[in-house]
Amino acid sequence: MPFRILSLDGGGIRGVIEAVILAEVEKIVKVPLNRYFDLIAGTSTGSILAAAIALGKKSEEIIQLYRQRGKRIFPYTSILSSQRLSLMLKYGLSAPKYSDRGLIEVLQTEFGYTKFGDIKSPKLLITAYDTIDRQFIVFKNWQTYKPWSNNPIWEICVCSSSAPTFFPAHLLTAESKTYSLIDGGIGANNPSACAIAEALRLENPIKDIAVLSIGTGDATQTIPFAKVRSWGLIQWIWQGRLIEVLMDASADVNDYISKQVMNPPEMEDEASPRYFRLQPKIMKNAIDDASDENINRLITLTQTYVQQNQGLLTSFLEKISS
Repeated sequence: MPFRILSLDGGGIRGVIEAVILAEVEKIVKVPLNRYFDLIAGTSTGSILAAAIALGKKSEEIIQLYRQRGKRIFPYTSILSSQRLSLMLKYGLSAPKYSDRGLIEVLQTEFGYTKFGDIKSPKLLITAYDTIDRQFIVFKNWQTYKPWSNNPIWEICVCSSSAPTFFPAHLLTAESKTYSLIDGGIGANNPSACAIAEALRLENPIKDIAVLSIGTGDATQTIPFAKVRSWGLIQWIWQGRLIEVLMDASADVNDYISKQVMNPPEMEDEASPRYFRLQPKIMKNAIDDASDENINRLITLTQTYVQQNQGLLTSFLEKISS
């Protein structure tokens, strides 16, 4: 029996891309995703999807979350918006682009006060980064020592989603220890390599592990050399450019590692790979454009992508279902 992993990238509002793909996965496997996958890993917006699935929510419900509540999380697009004034008064001109109040309210509404440790199955993995101890944090609901098992799942997702420049860091207290947590995408925007490492630690042979990795879109917007060669601090920070590049690179590096680990030379003769990644090309890479126009565009684009790759997806899922 394969040990099935679902890995979900970070990417802000572009998480709706993952939700649309997951709706197709649900149709193919014909069972709730929290019963189909043994381990679900998520970073940032992917952590929200992972938690929602683990709690039994359907993909269509998650799509509606982005449609209906996205603007509460990302209420404007311009850093010069008058709505940002209160943040600047509190933190100064270099304040994060958004308050985390909307994000917290949305997640509290969606997940209530279910504790992270209350989720027994499937295995759930969520990433973040602690700026106090300067270390990568992996929240796991199955580990023997779980200092954050009593923290609500909404708070774990806020920790994973607090992207620098976009949201303030989140202060989490667990068993009298304090963590200053920011977006897990800093290290693993695609958490597939983390999930594979955990599956191996759980003593699953590499030949029995199967991974469906879903991204939030591969940006095709170039950054021309003529521009980037002269950029300094202000240009890189402006509109979250540096964060977007770092998270793109993080996703690509983890994709590379996962492919190499999951498809070693001695297994190259297999009929099909056991690591399958879905990542549509997108023109606009903004992670905080929650306008109806942008969300509808992402949904339409992804539906077309799913149709084009339906055969490959079906074949992969059929193979790992037996």
